[in-house]
Parts: sequence; structure tokens; C-alpha cells
Amino acid sequence: MTTEKKLSHIAGTFVIQADGAFLNGAGLGQGEDRNTTIPKTLMDGKNRIPYVSAQSWRRWLRNTLIEETGWSPSEMRAIKFNAKGNTSKVSGEIDPVNFAEDDIFGYMRTSADDAESKDGDDEGALDAGDAEPKESTPVTNAKVKSVMRPSPFASSLLIAIRRNSRPSTDNGYVYPINGTPLPYSTQFYVANMQAVFCLDYSRLGVFRNVGDRIELAEEFIQPKLNQKHIEIVEDFGKKGRVYAMTNKMLRKTRTTELLKALAVLRGGAKQAQFGTDVSPKAIIAAGLTCGNPIFNHLFDDEPERGIILKTDALREIVTEYADRITTPIYIGIRTGFLANEGDVRKLQTKADDGKNEVAHKVSFVVCTPREAMQQLAGHLL
Repeated sequence: MTTEKKLSHIAGTFVIQADGAFLNGAGLGQGEDRNTTIPKTLMDGKNRIPYVSAQSWRRWLRNTLIEETGWSPSEMRAIKFNAKGNTSKVSGEIDPVNFAEDDIFGYMRTSADDAESKDGDDEGALDAGDAEPKESTPVTNAKVKSVMRPSPFASSLLIAIRRNSRPSTDNGYVYPINGTPLPYSTQFYVANMQAVFCLDYSRLGVFRNVGDRIELAEEFIQPKLNQKHIEIVEDFGKKGRVYAMTNKMLRKTRTTELLKALAVLRGGAKQAQFGTDVSPKAIIAAGLTCGNPIFNHLFDDEPERGIILKTDALREIVTEYADRITTPIYIGIRTGFLANEGDVRKLQTKADDGKNEVAHKVSFVVCTPREAMQQLAGHLL
């Protein structure tokens, strides 16, 4: 007797085509390059590789998701200021029931922040326009637990696939009406860039308040129980409880919209100057029963041939994880992007005709990036 495999995670990878791009800045150069704005890069041996931080492209995804859906954003705001009036702590809404961003991308509010919210302004906090720190109500000795929801959506760096990519420099001038031209420079790169992601679908809409792990702020619990927005799904007595949203369709809706937003991803620094389309030109994703981000290192960028999908490596991964893959492998590609597009499209043919070694366990679907994400969302329960 076999047990039906239940989707608990969605793992995937995608590639963007960054031709003449500056997507994530690292500030100004050093020494003689102080007039040069440089992108983020990392060292791989002797090569300096362009990349975009996970924080940066996650913000692109969050913004795209809100723009596409019109959902209320969980906007970051300052919650604490230092003596000079500068922001020292920030927070979003930390309400994962009403704000999809908080549910998907997580949040953190420290115990000190909670104490401030309960007991008045923090010592040294400044409101806008204040010249002197306000006096605060003394914080009580009552232990207040931090609220932290680790992000169900895990993401890697968005990094250039070709390891010998080198930034170029765009030189420009500012011409004042009453002086000599002022030079400035911007480094940019040409690169196909890949990232890996994995969504813990089983955690969406579920909030664990057990022991020292508090995911749902205590001030929200009773009101949302009274409103029947959440329910208790596990009770550990004094150790705590696990709560879940009563509207089970919200998990599916939020994931569907997240996948659709990923397919039309937009954002990036210096778009006015370089205008880069960051929507994926290739994307691979599937549902899993485990949290392994299995679709990694699947693309190669050959100097003469161009970018290719390593189909043999993909077959090997699928063979090894066939018992944990719950959906077809969706491969979304833009026509003409992959140098071995013909071989990639044959994956679906081989799966359909039964000649592929994993055909009886896992099938392949080759389509466009948007179609891939929409069809994958159709497997969500």
C-alpha cells in the first residue's frame, strides 16, 4: 500500500538576462575610483563575480507581489531612534494574518522592542522635530518574549553564472551652467544571473508559539481568536500553542500570487540609467515533500555557445528525488534564450512517450515562465 505524496515545499531556480546592468550597488570605489559607483561583486578565485544580494531581489519580489495584487503592504517604519535622531530599529506590521508579506517573508521584533511598545517611548527615542530625547516610562521587570517568524521563503544570492564576468565602466559628465564639467563613472556588467529559492508551503498560515519561539505577537492572539481569523491546532499547555488561519484558501492564494509575481519580477538599482528587465528568462520549479532546494547549478554560460540548461544533471536530480517530487517539473523558458532549447523541449516529449528513465515517476512540462508558475500553482491544496 502506497501513501500519496503531499506537497509541503516548492523548490526552484531562475535565470535573468542582465545585459548592461547595475542591479545592486556597493557604494563608491576606493582611492582614485572615489567618483565611480560600483556594483556588488564577490571573489571566486581570481575572478570578481557580479551578484545581487538575496535581500535586494527579495525586496523586488515583495514590491512586485504588492503591485500585482493590490494587497496592503507591510511597510517598514522606524520604531526606535537614537539620541541623534537617527533610526536604530525598524519593523513592519508583524501581522501575518492580515498581511501576506509578513506570512511569506517573516519578521522579527525583539523583546526590547516589545517592552518599548508596552511601556512607552524608549529612553532616548525621538519624535520628528524633537530636539531633545523624551523621558520614558521605566520598563518593568516582566519578561517579554521576542516575536520572530523565520521566513518560509528561502532565497540565495542572484549571481552571475559565468565566472569570468568583468564589470565595464560608463563614464559621464555633469555640466553645470557656471563651471567646468564634473566627471562621474558607473561600473556595469553583462551577465546571466541565477538564483535558487524554496518555499515552505506547510508553514504558511501556521504560527508556532511554543517555548521561546513566538511567531504570532501575543497582542494579536485573543482578538483574532474572537474574530475566528485563527484557531488553535496544537495545545502544549504551559509550553504554548500552535495557531493556524481558519481561511485555508489564503495559503493557496498567497502562494499562487507569489509564484505569478516571480514570473514577472521587476526591480533593480539604476533602472533610469540602464533599464534592465529582470523577469526570469528561464525558470524551473516543482512541488516537494522536503525542503531541499534541489534545482541548483543547473545552468552553464559558455563563452561561444551561450547559456545552456544541463539536462543530464537535471535528469540525475529528478531520478534521485523522484520519491519526493509531488508535481511535474515545470520548465519555463523564453524562446531563443537557451542555446540547447531543442534538447530541453525534448524532455517533455521523452516524458510523454515513456522512454525517459524517470517517466513513470516524474514528468516534465516545458512552456513559458508565466505558464510554468500558473500551472504549478494548480497543484496547491
